[in-house]
Amino acid sequence: MNEQKGKQKAKEYYDQEAADYVKQYQKAYDKYPANLIRIKFIIERMKKNKVKTILDAGCGTCGPMIKLLKSGFKVKGFDFSKKMVTEGKRELKRAGFSSELINFADLEKGKVFPKEKFDAIIALGVFPHILNEKRALLNMKKMLKPKGLVFIEFRNDLFSAYTFNKYSLEFFLNRIINPNSLPKHIRDKVISFYSKRLKVDKPVKRKDGKIAYTDILAKFRNPLILGKELFEPCGFSVADFHFYHYHALPPIFEKIYPREFRELSLKLEKIDDWRGYLMASAYVVEARKTN
Repeated sequence: MNEQKGKQKAKEYYDQEAADYVKQYQKAYDKYPANLIRIKFIIERMKKNKVKTILDAGCGTCGPMIKLLKSGFKVKGFDFSKKMVTEGKRELKRAGFSSELINFADLEKGKVFPKEKFDAIIALGVFPHILNEKRALLNMKKMLKPKGLVFIEFRNDLFSAYTFNKYSLEFFLNRIINPNSLPKHIRDKVISFYSKRLKVDKPVKRKDGKIAYTDILAKFRNPLILGKELFEPCGFSVADFHFYHYHALPPIFEKIYPREFRELSLKLEKIDDWRGYLMASAYVVEARKTN
């Protein structure tokens, strides 16, 4: 996928999802409550670090913002989807807050950002769609007070070693093994070995004609190397990795045993469990500005 086109698709995807997006942060949400779990532990971390002012970079329709505001934090935000911003302003009004707390901006472009500096910045569901991660992180750094914190969500690349699906095939053949470095007769055997064991169904097209999440730029990142690759070069020290959206079994079992799968997975939700490196599909990096 061309990454520039993938990011444009991401904007179109979030525009299309704007009307119902806030439901992911409501208790009545009928799917796995991953985003609700995420904002709960972020609020706990904010309180522990005595944070008072927060910027939500990629605020969407303000589900996290409203929970942060109701928890007593001072929060502003922005998003790169104009429809998300429009819906977000409506949600803020419904919740009794000013619609002027958010505006339209792209984290990579560095325009129309708030002028003040914040104790902490969150970016939830943002970095998977970022083209230039270092530029985005440096833009966040400019808006932080000295020793300020960032809480940034990433899709977990190591989860692919556990899922036994199409992501596993790509993970082993593109990021673990380099088939092109092998002699042809061995390369063909290796590709055949993984392809047979990780049989992958063709992706199902949405019948409603809408863009699927799998159609957009949505990067995975390896938590074992992310600190040295991204955060340290940008002047941040990683404080911790917080894992969430656990899968008690490989995802295929969710379709077979949906109720049991959900119940077992919810029991695993601990942000500091080492099994999160493999069993959690996402994680939040907590990092502190060092210079």
